[in-house]
Amino acid sequence: MLSLCSVCELREFELFEGVEQEELDQLGKGSQPSVVPKRNFIFTPDEPSNAVYLLKKGRVRISRLSDTGKHFTLVILEPGAIFGESAIFGDEPRKYYAEALDDAYICAINKHEFEKIISRNPMISLRLAHIVEQRLEEVQEQIENLVFYDVQTRLARLLLKLADLHGQRVDGGVKIGIRLTHEDMASLIGSTRETTSKILNEFKTAGHIDVEKRHIVLLDQKALADMH
Repeated sequence: MLSLCSVCELREFELFEGVEQEELDQLGKGSQPSVVPKRNFIFTPDEPSNAVYLLKKGRVRISRLSDTGKHFTLVILEPGAIFGESAIFGDEPRKYYAEALDDAYICAINKHEFEKIISRNPMISLRLAHIVEQRLEEVQEQIENLVFYDVQTRLARLLLKLADLHGQRVDGGVKIGIRLTHEDMASLIGSTRETTSKILNEFKTAGHIDVEKRHIVLLDQKALADMH
């Protein structure tokens, strides 16, 4: 069993900024820290929405299952994120999959305990509403990409977005600071791993990207941005 201090240091999460330490300690006592092994699910559709999750370390993928049985990624969460927040807004079962892309250090907080601290700290409600709004915008962007762009353009737009979020300036270009498998990228653009790999190879041959130690480096962002 992990100690609370190893995972549930709630003061480190922006969501709880300004909350009295006594309240955070009380909330932490009711939390359940755990490590979810890579490629294991944290929750799946139809499970009860009885907890809110905080991500301390690792990455978590939120996805839905398509009619063809493939996972379509809605968002990949980084440390510091909150997820499963829909539990706060009702008692309906989960609708999404939450999967650990790495060994994920998470903290599960009972929804009723979470509701108590929200009721005493309206600022948390505002921050939570902002998080929900951002998630909706991300989903809307995903849908628009699927409707209006071909696979090549969707992949180019994804690489540019990842460079914007996780880019590190290096000689000759911008390195994407996180590692995603071709399958991960395929699920983010509604494609297959084979097609995604083929287009990445085409981008590399054209001199748009390079790969260094499993990290993608964007060499020609303008060329990627001009695809349509």
